[in-house]
Amino acid sequence: MSGADRRPARTTLAAAVPPLLVFFNPLTQLAYIPISVGLGRSLDLSPAQIGITIGAHSVATAAAGVLTGPLLDLVPVRRILLPGMLVNAVVSILLCLYQSYAVLTVGRLLTGFASGAVALCGQALVADLTQGDPKARDRGYSMLQNFVSMGTASALALGAFAASLRQPVLVFAVGAGYATVLLAVVLVARLGRERPPATHPADVAFGQRIQLTLRAIRRMLGERRRRWLILSSIGIGIGIGLIMQGSHFGISVLLDRLPDLSTLERIGVSILIPCGVFTGSFINRMSLKRISREQLFTRLYLVIPLAAAAYAAVAFAGLDVVAVALTLVLLGTCLGALMPLSMAISVNWNPELRATAAATDSLSRSVGQTTGPIAVGALVAVGGVSTVGVVVFGATLLGLAASRNIFTARL
Repeated sequence: MSGADRRPARTTLAAAVPPLLVFFNPLTQLAYIPISVGLGRSLDLSPAQIGITIGAHSVATAAAGVLTGPLLDLVPVRRILLPGMLVNAVVSILLCLYQSYAVLTVGRLLTGFASGAVALCGQALVADLTQGDPKARDRGYSMLQNFVSMGTASALALGAFAASLRQPVLVFAVGAGYATVLLAVVLVARLGRERPPATHPADVAFGQRIQLTLRAIRRMLGERRRRWLILSSIGIGIGIGLIMQGSHFGISVLLDRLPDLSTLERIGVSILIPCGVFTGSFINRMSLKRISREQLFTRLYLVIPLAAAAYAAVAFAGLDVVAVALTLVLLGTCLGALMPLSMAISVNWNPELRATAAATDSLSRSVGQTTGPIAVGALVAVGGVSTVGVVVFGATLLGLAASRNIFTARL
């Protein structure tokens, strides 16, 4: 077969790489949560230590965005992608062989950083593969959210399955296998442009390119609409952090206390919330065929506070777990429809800094995901579990206020 005959297959393979990359981050992050309680008990870890091993991944992912985003606007994606996949594969293999508090914490930090960089590479590749076609780029980010949701559901199902078998090493083994296979795919696929997008001529020295890129980033962050979008993304992140991470950890504790549940029942409960997010991303993709990303963004932020208010009312009323689960699915659906939009808008504003713009949005969400559970912990100590609904409602109001100002702010 000639090189020309092989090119279409490799192009198709390149289009499949971004979804496979973003699928990997929730796999490394969330599959660990269902096994964390049992694994922590076997290692005599305190609840605080278990929480640290869970949260280490999110902290490292946020750090990866800060460092990798600007770098991806200076060097080709492959230079970041290959080391990231290799680190994931090697560390996951080591976690299969050794488990202790120190090993788990360091391992989660390394896999969190590497998978965060890999996911950002996937987001940058969407911008590269859809260059010159903003509508295709919007659909691409919406499709990525589908795969994030699929990765979330698959990760939680895997974790629930491993926990039911009392074989936590299965989670690390699957992570190592996926990283190895994906590394082979990346080596074969044609990933588009050989050079990253630049705001300056290619013949400029690399040191000067760094200076010019940093100046462009400062200008980007100085835009008023960008600051409002960051506040909005923080509001989204708080909601995601409380719903996705807090709820998943709570479900893991609940399932650990109910040993009589079958494996199928455990998997069903674990993937309930991601199903809502998956439905929301489907709504996003269908809605973008009729209205613009900006119109959908502002309209969704009118709906989300209503879903958050319903969740807060159910929590305060002390209704059963089914009612709470249904409102969480509703809220997850709204967030799933909203999540791809902020990144699509961010990259559309600054396509020449597509990785940094994507990293800014991801970092804003990470801030929300980190501060949300902390705020809930403080409120729960004072007012009980029902106050979780108050935090979610407050976060959505913050995002609503920010969304009202994004498209009217002057640059």
